[in-house]
Amino acid sequence: MKLSIVIVTWNVREELEQCLRSIDEHQPLTLCEVLVVDNASADGTAEAIQAKFPTVKLIINSRNLGFAAANNQGIEHSSGQYVLVLNPDTIVHAGTLDGLVAFMDANQDVGACGPRLLNPDGTIQASVRRFPTLRSTFYFYTAVRFLGLFRRHYKGWRMKHFGHDREMDVDQVMGAALMVRRSALDQVGYMDEAFFMYYEEVDLCYRLKQAGWRVVFTPTAEITHLGGCSISQIQADKRILSLRSLLTFFRKHRGRRKMLIFAMFFKPAVVAQDILNLLIATATYVLASVLFDRDKRLESADKIGKATVCLTRYSWEILFRI
Repeated sequence: MKLSIVIVTWNVREELEQCLRSIDEHQPLTLCEVLVVDNASADGTAEAIQAKFPTVKLIINSRNLGFAAANNQGIEHSSGQYVLVLNPDTIVHAGTLDGLVAFMDANQDVGACGPRLLNPDGTIQASVRRFPTLRSTFYFYTAVRFLGLFRRHYKGWRMKHFGHDREMDVDQVMGAALMVRRSALDQVGYMDEAFFMYYEEVDLCYRLKQAGWRVVFTPTAEITHLGGCSISQIQADKRILSLRSLLTFFRKHRGRRKMLIFAMFFKPAVVAQDILNLLIATATYVLASVLFDRDKRLESADKIGKATVCLTRYSWEILFRI
């Protein structure tokens, strides 16, 4: 078997069906299998896949195991020389699967590669990054951004100036569409199940590069990524999941002692950012009410709600549990 496509899904039946149809319409020339791991969806996903896509290998979980653990299930049950980890809210383009396989065949030192991701309107979606640093993390999650501190580190992390128009060795490609060589997985291990969601592909790419494998972005293959369909169902939990996984990544690769010192400053700064967001949103709401700016008032009200949730629901967890 040349190619295995592993798709982890949770309550996005319509998007998953669209994804599977795109794979059927653009089958690769090489032998290919598709595995879907259903993380206890409640929207009839399993029944729909069994009825409409009988050739798909379906694994049904009784509870949501998370993205990393469910992908590992799929990988363990697959047999392809290459494994394409694919989000259910993606649409495969003509020639993409053959293009990715051909790229891996021609570059035996590449452990993982990623295609160019497109937004639904056809614009380019940022899909490569350098590995996060402590400084870039401080900029992204705390109020130091207003002071301009660590902006350069943040832009470097997000590769803001990369146009996604040329092949390039990178630190990581997005897990929405990530092709990995099985021999590389056998060497470094599968996804670390300590990551429930977020940063599992960052950790995998980090381990691949530490073992001497290349990670490469290739624009010759394209996949449309709708983005955020599963996580939108738990939008309020997205931030805490991201923070927990980020700190897990740092503790694993930077050391717990160093991270203990970092967390003493970082965690209070994150909560302080939430307080600042609440104050700014409240002031904006009052001003918009005085000026009878309905749209701005509604926007501010939404921000007040989100900041309040962060403070009342997650402050304790951020400070003392993650």
